[in-house]
Order: sequence, then structure tokens, then C-alpha cells
Amino acid sequence: MSSLNLLKGYMSEEDTEAEAEADEQHSKLPLPNSLKRVFPKEEVEDDPEKHDGRVRSYPHQRGNWNSLVYIPYQRNPPFDLLCDQIIEFCEPEIELKRVEEPHISLTRTFVLLYHWIDNFVSAVKGSIQTFSRFDLQFDDLKVYCNEEGTRTFLALAVGFGKMEITKSVQVLDKCLSEYKLHPFYNEASFHMSILWCLGNKKSELEAKLPELNKVFEANVSDSLDLTIPITSYICKIGNKIYNLKLL
Repeated sequence: MSSLNLLKGYMSEEDTEAEAEADEQHSKLPLPNSLKRVFPKEEVEDDPEKHDGRVRSYPHQRGNWNSLVYIPYQRNPPFDLLCDQIIEFCEPEIELKRVEEPHISLTRTFVLLYHWIDNFVSAVKGSIQTFSRFDLQFDDLKVYCNEEGTRTFLALAVGFGKMEITKSVQVLDKCLSEYKLHPFYNEASFHMSILWCLGNKKSELEAKLPELNKVFEANVSDSLDLTIPITSYICKIGNKIYNLKLL
């Protein structure tokens, strides 16, 4: 090979290596700030100090939507008075806090993928569209603890209206099964949590139940109406609310 050809080959090889090095450096360039604002990195903060010590039962994942179907309850002054009296009775031994949005769960908390949402909501609406409105009544106070043992709840147990709720849960379980999601608890105890505390304080609260139920009964005699007309359910998916009206 002539000296000129050798020189050309060397220069060609050097140019190729330089281009490859430039490409590698280019691929490592940081994303411009303008694009960072358009495509921000999603980070979900889970700071228990910002939620009265509460922690997630399972970590948040992008694309997963925490969901629940439930019966809503509208708080009122007599209800708030009952909560105040119970909190005062249990202090300082047990520090109870109000449940922010009291409700009666018809499903466990479950996770939907984004592309499931529309079909799931349509299926739920179709399943309960023939259900009639009904009245619900609370019986007494009961104590519950979550599966992780991280929180204990004081709740109003459902009395009248159990049959209608049971039928609703059965059809909702069928909708959940289509997505291989867990059904409601086998031995369901329908209730509405009204107060909670951190940790497993079930035995301590159950020891106080006889006296707490006296407080409850006194409020019922005075002004607290335990009969609630149920006209709709709520399906909450992420921050979006779907109103499921009954006939």
C-alpha cells in the first residue's frame, strides 16, 4: 500500500473514532431545563409526619390508581359533638383523631391501571343501575384494627340496611374479579369509622366500649339521627369521583 493510501486510512480511522467519541458525549448531555419542566420526574413523597403518622399500606407506583367504592356520609353538628365527647373521654390514655371523610366501604382499596378505568366504571354502573335506594341505620360502636396493625379505628356498626349492602358488595366483587382484584372481606362487618389512633390499641378501646356506647346512646336520645337515606354510591379512582346513583 502506498504512503498516501496509508495516510488516508489512518485519517479515516481517526475521524471515525472522533465521531464515535462525539456521539457518546452528545448522548450524555443533560436534558435542557425547558424539557425538564415539560417532562418532570415524578416523585411521590410519603412523609408520615405530614399525615398524622399514617403510612401507605403499599407504595405508590406511577400508572397505578388507588380506588375505592363506598357510601358517603355527610358530617353534621350532632355527629361532631359525639366525636368530641368520645375524644375527651379517651384522653389522655388514647389520642383519637377524626376520620376526615367518614364512609362505609363496599370494596377494599384496590389498584386500577389507567387503561382499565373507563371499562371498570362502566361495568360498575351497569351492575348497580337496577338497585333501589334504601335507608341505613347504625347500631352501636365497635373497634377495628387494620391488617398491618398500624392503626385502630372506632366505628359505627351498620344494623338496618345490611341486606342491601351485601347485595351491592356481591355484584361489585364480580366486577373486581374480571380484573383479578381482591373481593371484599369474607366475613364482612359493615361499619363507618369515625375516629382513629396510631398503633394497635384494640384491647384498650374495647375495654372502654361499654362506657363509650353509653355516650353514643345518650347522643342518639338527644339529637343524633342514626337513619340515613342512601341514594348513591361513590367510586373514587385517584382524585376523580364517579357518582353511582341508585333508583
